[in-house]
Amino acid sequence: MTRASARRRTVTVEAEERRRVLRRFSDRPAVTYRFRAEPPDGSSRVSGIEEVKGFRWVFPTPPVSQPLEVVDVAEKGAWDTFFSVTVVPDRTLAISFEDATVRSGGPWRLTVVIVVLAAATMLS
Repeated sequence: MTRASARRRTVTVEAEERRRVLRRFSDRPAVTYRFRAEPPDGSSRVSGIEEVKGFRWVFPTPPVSQPLEVVDVAEKGAWDTFFSVTVVPDRTLAISFEDATVRSGGPWRLTVVIVVLAAATMLS
């Protein structure tokens, strides 16, 4: 795994506001994004929903909803060309992105390319 340069930024999201905090269009390999959700008053109580949505050109996938926590992880798959993270906090929160880690594709990618090229050759 290697670190990608994540944009270090903080976004304030008001209570009950539905806000997309991350949007990527990418043909990059799989990436794990980490971010923190913290109330401006310094307390540790965080609640709400995080919705992770990946979209693949050929096989669309439904959004995945999970509880919002102090430290959150959103995983973009290698085939997710369009990727976004939306949060709906129960109270005002500051969302800060910490880092992004690129997960290596491994040798299976080469195998997929070879299989696709072989199939295309046989079909033509």
